[in-house]
Amino acid sequence: MPASPALIAVDWGTSSFRAYLLSGNGALLDRVTRPAGIITVTDGNFACVLRTVCAAWIATCPGLPILMCGMIGSRQGWQEAEYVSGEVGAAELAAASALIRGEPGIVQIVPGIQALSFDGGPDVMRGEETILIGALATGAPRTALYCMPGTHSKWVSVSNGRIGSFSTFLTGELFAVLSERSILSDLIGDDKVATDELRKQSFLRGLEMAAEQAHLMHQLFSIRATVLTGTGTTFVVDEVLSGLLIGTELMSVSRYIKQHSGAVTLLASGAILERYSEALEYMGHASVIHDAEPACISGLHSVAANLGLMPPVPVASPMTLRRPPA
Repeated sequence: MPASPALIAVDWGTSSFRAYLLSGNGALLDRVTRPAGIITVTDGNFACVLRTVCAAWIATCPGLPILMCGMIGSRQGWQEAEYVSGEVGAAELAAASALIRGEPGIVQIVPGIQALSFDGGPDVMRGEETILIGALATGAPRTALYCMPGTHSKWVSVSNGRIGSFSTFLTGELFAVLSERSILSDLIGDDKVATDELRKQSFLRGLEMAAEQAHLMHQLFSIRATVLTGTGTTFVVDEVLSGLLIGTELMSVSRYIKQHSGAVTLLASGAILERYSEALEYMGHASVIHDAEPACISGLHSVAANLGLMPPVPVASPMTLRRPPA
């Protein structure tokens, strides 16, 4: 007999909307994605967006509980889910989940986390906590340093399966700003015919620049100066920029990587996964790879189980170990 739907799980971020239809044991029955992040909902009618995107599921299985994570629980989202502090696991996230007022049935939002960064200052996350919980439930290391690259890259210290301190880097956002709205912008886009090899070498050049530990602000301008003067070897500007920013991020956390025995656990999906994996290898660090999307699904399932919405059935998933070159 086919499994029956038991939960609509939603990862609702700043720019994207991902929803998953899950069975009682957490199996994925269906999924839907839309470019309908919270910044696209200009009228604040998040309920309408949810019902429209998930209309088929809601019509077929009315009354299904809905659990959401991500920026939907921010001040700019549907309803703010307060930050949880201290060492956090699935039980703490469930206990602090926010129930949407005025909605029929059960519609809840997973809270974010606030903690001290590695240097002792304040830091916050929304959405990544659910991915981490899911990764831990599906076999990721329970004591490790995690890297979660993205618009705002997170480096998280996890001990005995509980989230501790973490630091955020605006690497992805800074890349977007510099490549779209800076003096480097007009140098990007004219190299669409660049070969894959040239792109790879350009990215490595950016990593090499970061490893030199020179002044980032000067290095950023030097990219433009090199192009304008025609000195040095040919490179792809956005690839060098990407390598420089990611490499600078890795150099910033290098001492924390050394403090954690074993490999960095890289939790991501898509092209950015390969990019950070390559950068870590270049910098001489081992990495354990774990896919972020199934981890998010598992995390939402784990929180739902702690809310009593469905039984917990963790399923182990494989990981890939990459070692640095000898």
